[in-house]
Amino acid sequence: MVSFAPMAETTYPKALAARIGFLLARAHLVAREKADRALEEVGLSMKGFAALSTLVSDGAISQQRLSHRIRMDPATMVDVIDSLERSGHIVRRRNPKDRREYALQTTAKGRALLTRAQRAIVVAERDTVRGLDREEEKVLLELLGRIADPGSTENLATEDAVTAALGR
Repeated sequence: MVSFAPMAETTYPKALAARIGFLLARAHLVAREKADRALEEVGLSMKGFAALSTLVSDGAISQQRLSHRIRMDPATMVDVIDSLERSGHIVRRRNPKDRREYALQTTAKGRALLTRAQRAIVVAERDTVRGLDREEEKVLLELLGRIADPGSTENLATEDAVTAALGR
């Protein structure tokens, strides 16, 4: 019987290290793990953070518009919004311009949570890019912004699509 000693690999195989998609997926996993841990410490999920951040920056909007704005699957959005509402971080109010829909609005409690979450995310992001200098970090952010341009696609990133793309 042949036994193999565990090896501590410090680099990826060349065939993978040369693939943009592979490296983006790995970088995403590293960044996401750090961000998820940071947000968990303040009692928020990444999806909740995305929704709360958008509501604070954009103001009151419908759930459908929010879902489209952050490219979140509408079914997932229902759970996120219900959770934020139950915890008192947002409220639903009738839209005075269209009584058939509700406008989602943040509460003072929600804005306070977002402030804590933003601080936690900044720390997590600094940890993620700790090997880069400020100029490299700026370039990375600009390049990722161009790749992830929301105007470049109308496809929603559903949980199934993300899981399939990451091979999990």
